[in-house]
Amino acid sequence: MRILVTGATGFIGAALITGLLRNGHQVLACVHRISAKRLPSNVEVMAVDFMRDTDERTWLPRLDGIDAVINAVGILRETRGASFAELHHLTPQSLFRACEIAGVKRVIQISALGADEQAVSHYHRSKKAADDALRACNLDWTIVQPSVVFGSGGASTRLFLRLASMPLIPLVGDGEQRMQPLHIDDLTAFVIQLLERGCAIKQTIAAVGPTPVTMHEMLSTYRTALNLGQARAVKTPLTLMRAVARVGDVIRAGALSTETLNMLLQGNTASAQAITTVLGYAPRPLGDFLAPRNADTQRLYAQWAWLRPLLLMGIATMWLAAGTVSWVYAREEGLALRPR
Repeated sequence: MRILVTGATGFIGAALITGLLRNGHQVLACVHRISAKRLPSNVEVMAVDFMRDTDERTWLPRLDGIDAVINAVGILRETRGASFAELHHLTPQSLFRACEIAGVKRVIQISALGADEQAVSHYHRSKKAADDALRACNLDWTIVQPSVVFGSGGASTRLFLRLASMPLIPLVGDGEQRMQPLHIDDLTAFVIQLLERGCAIKQTIAAVGPTPVTMHEMLSTYRTALNLGQARAVKTPLTLMRAVARVGDVIRAGALSTETLNMLLQGNTASAQAITTVLGYAPRPLGDFLAPRNADTQRLYAQWAWLRPLLLMGIATMWLAAGTVSWVYAREEGLALRPR
């Protein structure tokens, strides 16, 4: 099949493209800027602008010769140049309408677990709006709603491994927030099965791991996989976490914001029966996410991520102290050495 993939340079989109190519499919990758550095050489690349391409007429010529569409565009935080409304809802909606007009029947929407009637965050509500738009289309659609996805290159994966590798593991509140992490390889295999078998038509399926775990359990499991000993977990008061999240809202940087914190507190679990049925096997458990051969490398990367800023702060403090001491105690000697 010739498959159009949006969000092609993102964590999930890039993994899907690798899996599709491995199975012999042709891929047309939609990217914001044409760049071959993150995509295989045998991928056809097309520049699109998800903030502006909100008219189905823009998408019609792009669908020529396309057999199926996978929409994997997603952002966790809004910026000045990227909003939930356009990226998650309005542009995907125009793409879905264009698929109807062009006769591209098969569409897979990568949504998010929690994009339902109980959604409170702007992130989840914008994803739900696109899901609802797709459900209203006369297409062979499937909506995939992943939980937290683990894999190399994933921002949440880097964050969780970094936390797990610390001498003191910081928890959000009591660390009892529940989630159901899924490995990126299982998500990729699942989406490819949906395409190749043409199954789960007009269904919304939760893409989750086999069993729910708490945040504390997840970080402890990752720490064991990194070949690190037990560490004390430190409960961080929610009032403090909310204050830090508000700072994240203002500077628009880092993983923590008021929205992401609220989504974490809300929980992220569902039945794994549907994904297990499509895959033909149960997704791998949390303890099998990290291959033993990669544990040492992953541990070094994770520890360096939090050690590096501490080392830089130490060096900066040392230089500042040295400069201050020189100014206070050696100023006269230094002035005496000036050329006259």
